[in-house]
Amino acid sequence: MGSTVSTAKLVGAFQGNDGQLCYALFEQTYSKNCHPHTPVWNAMQVGDLAATIKAIFSYGSSCEGGMLQGAGGRPITPEGYIASWLKELENPVRMHDRDIELKVSDTYQAPIANGDFERVKTVLNDLGRHDIVTSLEAGESVTVTLHKDHALLGAIYDGRNAGLWRVMPAYDVPVHGLRDATLGYKPQKAKGYQIDVPQVMKIHEADCSLLMPDEEGNWRCAGWAYSIVGEFVRTLWEAELREPGSYRSRVKAYRAAIDNAVSMPKDAKVIVDTTVKLLSYEQTSVDEAVQKFTHQAVGQELHLVVPEDRDQLYYLTRLPPSCAKWVITERSAQAHTNQNGDMATMTQLSLLG
Repeated sequence: MGSTVSTAKLVGAFQGNDGQLCYALFEQTYSKNCHPHTPVWNAMQVGDLAATIKAIFSYGSSCEGGMLQGAGGRPITPEGYIASWLKELENPVRMHDRDIELKVSDTYQAPIANGDFERVKTVLNDLGRHDIVTSLEAGESVTVTLHKDHALLGAIYDGRNAGLWRVMPAYDVPVHGLRDATLGYKPQKAKGYQIDVPQVMKIHEADCSLLMPDEEGNWRCAGWAYSIVGEFVRTLWEAELREPGSYRSRVKAYRAAIDNAVSMPKDAKVIVDTTVKLLSYEQTSVDEAVQKFTHQAVGQELHLVVPEDRDQLYYLTRLPPSCAKWVITERSAQAHTNQNGDMATMTQLSLLG
């Protein structure tokens, strides 16, 4: 699967008939594994300010692992990608009202795909638009307008479940529209805010898998570093709305904590709770680990010794976090604390007597 390369961005803005200020995101991209590399404009989503900021941070989370890159295929950070969107948001292009046709079909560019119709029906019913549902179920097309029906369009084409490109093709992207800063979003940057740094440990010095504590303080495998940072970026949009401009410091501090994580002490164990209901593929991961490693049954738990061999650790990192927690002996924790001088982290460890 090739990376997506972003070559340009554009924000459209309009005021709905009800006075609500709305935005639409457009991005010019190409896929690195498709030749020739011809950038194409895509209408991504439409919605109010909160929905727009949420979408921007969601898209930006893909930069951390390299699946979303800058012009020419250069690596970009989520912070840089988000900053370029916020710059566009300051001075958007004014969008005029337009008719939009809704119809259910099995074609690739259907306004509403057959497979997405159940979700769309739920959205429309929640908005009280039972009339549209009835018409669509009858196979009819329904015409709505951008300014009047922005709420239902935003719920349908949120950029996650369905893209705005389904009803706004590339040739309709307002690349030559007039800029209107009065519709833009340029808040005053927050001067003071709290930056939370995560508690994290490496499973092995040469492995990308990391441990993080759950709400009860139990250490569980949280995945690879890039995915952890990416997920943090994705959820940061609400904090950015509360404290504009804080995302850069927050992401950098979070990434630094991940990059500088200490390695887990030796003599660790993994405890698997066999009472947790698992999907079939998750149970397969547990069965493979039990067959491969020395273990001890303690009540309804399985205690597995963590090997020092990095290659064998793979089987333990695949265990479902919902049933597998990582613990160390008190003696090992104390030795590790003395060696690393990291008492704050070690006091958060689950201890196995």
